[in-house]
Amino acid sequence: MANEPTSDEVPAKRDFRKEVTDQIVEMLEKGTAPWQKPWEPGSLQLPFNPTTEKNYRGGNALHLMAVGTRKGFDDPRWLTYKQAAANGLQVRAGEKGTQIEFWQFGEDAKNGQSSEEKSKPDAANGDYRGPLRKVFSVFNAKQIDGIAPYVPKERAAWEVAETGESILQNSGAKIIHDQNDRAFYSRSADRIHLPPDAAFKSAADYYGTALHELAHWSGHPDRLNRQTLNESYRFGDPNYAKEELRAELASVFLAAERGIPHNPEQHAAYVKSWIKALSEDKNEIFRAAKDAHRAADYLLDLERGKQLRTETSEHVAAFERSAGAVTITEKETATEHREPVASKGVAKIEAEKILDGEVDGRRPPSEQAIKESFAAAEETARKVMGEKVKTYQADTDSGKYRGEVLAETEHHVLQKVSAKSAVAHEKHLLPGAATPAQNVLIAYSNQVAQLKPNQERQRSRAIER
Repeated sequence: MANEPTSDEVPAKRDFRKEVTDQIVEMLEKGTAPWQKPWEPGSLQLPFNPTTEKNYRGGNALHLMAVGTRKGFDDPRWLTYKQAAANGLQVRAGEKGTQIEFWQFGEDAKNGQSSEEKSKPDAANGDYRGPLRKVFSVFNAKQIDGIAPYVPKERAAWEVAETGESILQNSGAKIIHDQNDRAFYSRSADRIHLPPDAAFKSAADYYGTALHELAHWSGHPDRLNRQTLNESYRFGDPNYAKEELRAELASVFLAAERGIPHNPEQHAAYVKSWIKALSEDKNEIFRAAKDAHRAADYLLDLERGKQLRTETSEHVAAFERSAGAVTITEKETATEHREPVASKGVAKIEAEKILDGEVDGRRPPSEQAIKESFAAAEETARKVMGEKVKTYQADTDSGKYRGEVLAETEHHVLQKVSAKSAVAHEKHLLPGAATPAQNVLIAYSNQVAQLKPNQERQRSRAIER
């Protein structure tokens, strides 16, 4: 049995950031860093804590991905010794934990003090004010006995294309297909330039490249105003390489979030510059990871903000992120009512309550009823589409599905999305009726659904051929 530490928190005596930087530099030199590897659609997921269901972020996420890559862990779950024990799990004897850091910001940090002010001792008692840094040890699920096997989320090729297209379209970026064999973002013109769709081997390759350039686009002064983008001028400029590192990491984070593939081949020229920048500053990889995660969050928020809208026969509800409010619009008269909300999470709850309860009075069925209804949907799909058909549960966080409605079961609507794939939608989440033979678009954002007639897009068909 492993020796149980007295606390998950360990003294921060070693130079944690230098150790992490040295390990990543070594992986860069060997060509094995997480963003140097090609990732197939759906093969990568952000490290997360299964007890809190929250993803690790920034430098911690990158560090855990690097450790997982180096040690051959194909499970993204990481938790502390105490969390494992509290859930009846046991860290195996001899297993070594991986350190991550946590910064706790108190009232001083909230009051807008500078970093220098926060580090000064308090005159009254000699204590230091400001952010408190702690270092914790976490263990991968592969180091723990008794934990259930990890089942990775399956993503079909059409799902990757749909999510990639959704992020691009909802960003509002200007994209021009006028290049023969290169892709780039022009900061001066604020435009993304790409080869034509036909130049890419697959839709997945197209979206992987386009989203890398979209990560650059996010740093424009009118958006995230990222220093490494706006203060770089030419190839060889130190900031130029640093900006490429941020775009590469953002691509990896997007790949992990949404199953979009990552192809590092065209950015191999920056490896020496990255090694130099990281070796000279142990904090650079953490700054880069933070900027990259912020870029990925920004792009996903743009997508979700556009999609977080649903309708009933009488009302339209949409969450306005800039106003922090759910706007309820009554059709015909277009009268608006706003309910202020404190956060995105509350906004989602409010939108669900308004549309699920106060407007339509719908309530979710029991878990057992949903399970039986889904089994009936699977059986119906096999009867209609053949024994080899695969039926998926709808992804209610960010899924987007186009196709003909095949049938209904007690609690599901069954939709054909490809020749061998069908999706089952829970009826109580849909804002209206979807009847068999209808060709519809059903899009989700944070458990809020949108239902409307499907309008085929010529561009999507062309790149998926």
